[in-house]
This record gives sequence, C-alpha cells and structure tokens, in this order.
Amino acid sequence: MKAMTKSAASSETWPQYRFVRKCFSHPIQMLRAAVHRLRTKPLENLPDCPDLFGVYRPLLQHPDVRRRPGGWEYRGRFYPDYLTVGGACHAIFREALKFCQGTGVDVGAGLWPLPGSIPVDIWRGPGATKTISEITDGSLDYVFSSHCLEHNENWEELLREWVSKLKRGGIVFLYLPHPECGIWEIGSPFVGTGHKWTPTPQIIKSSLAQLGCSVAAFDDGPDAMFSFWVCARKQA
Repeated sequence: MKAMTKSAASSETWPQYRFVRKCFSHPIQMLRAAVHRLRTKPLENLPDCPDLFGVYRPLLQHPDVRRRPGGWEYRGRFYPDYLTVGGACHAIFREALKFCQGTGVDVGAGLWPLPGSIPVDIWRGPGATKTISEITDGSLDYVFSSHCLEHNENWEELLREWVSKLKRGGIVFLYLPHPECGIWEIGSPFVGTGHKWTPTPQIIKSSLAQLGCSVAAFDDGPDAMFSFWVCARKQA
C-alpha cells in the first residue's frame, strides 16, 4: 500500500517538477516565450477576424453555454461553429441568383455581398460607404438581404423603402434567421441585443403582400443555417 501511495504521489507531482526543471534549464527560452505572449494580440483584436473570435471568451464564461467539439451547446441543443462565424448568406447565394438578376443591391452585405450586386452596409465591407436611400425609386431589378432585417426595430419602414426602389416586376429576396434557432433569439449570449425582433415566414409574407408584392418562391425552413427565405415580386 505504501509503494502505491508513493507512486501515486510521484505521478501527481511529476508535471510540476518538469515545469520547474524546464524553467531553470531553459530560462532564456522561457523568457522569450513570455515576452512573445505579451506582444501577441488577442485573436479578437486582429483586423477582419471572424465574428466568432469576438465572442469566444464570453461564451466560454456564460452559464447557459457549453463548448462541444465543433460547436456550442445552448439550452440543451447543439449549434455548429459555422453558425457563429458570419457569412450565412453563402448558403443561399445559389438560390438567390436564380431570381436576383440585372441591377440590384445587397442590403447589409457586410464582408460577403451577393455576387453582381451593389453592396450596402452601415458597418463594414465594400458597401460601408453606401446607403439605399441614395438609389432612385423604381430603378432596381432586385433587392437582396441576408440576416439584416432582424437587426432593425423599424424593419417595416425599411422594407417599404426597399420595395420602393424596385421596378415593377422587381424582386425582393430575404434570407432570415429561423425562429426555432435558439442562439439567434433576442437576448441570447450569441446576439445579445443585436436582434430587435423575431422574423417568421408568416410575418414576412404578410408584410410583403401589404407592400404590393406577390410571393414567387419560399422555403419556410429551417435549413442548414437555421434560416428561411422568401422571394417576392413587386406588382404595383
């Protein structure tokens, strides 16, 4: 029994012993490593870093969130990392381009504008200097927007403005977070107060109808990005 106890004690102290021995054996290397860590910027401070870098540390500290291989568990449901790095629009580009042809804008384009569109964004990316209000009413063939409308309290007013920019027969294509996606709920640790309301397929279709648009195609989802889309054509 004594031998087992001694062995167990040795195995417990061995890692600490190795660390101390390394410090005394290679002091210069250890000093260099310490200086390097001090000089290295946190990942979230790098320019144009993935969105996940900015929330990784707070998420690890949140009581309702647990890190799992390849993603996060939130309130008992697993969400892959690709949902939190930005660029959800890539999942819908192929479908959107079937309808969004001619001259059009991508509202809230960020770093990933719809190919061939004029990017518009209030925050970042190639469209950061543009606003849709600068565009002449009735001049566009389409308005595309991905995961943008839910960030605005005055979304109905914005949607009305978007539709006003379309020609008769023009397309409005909206890609939005699905209401079943827990990490995109208002107040979740993943979006905080960034989302102002919860879009649903029914609300979007009804709002577009009130603005004189007829639904041309849709998918109520949720798809792989926990999102849904609605494509409508301006009639009046």
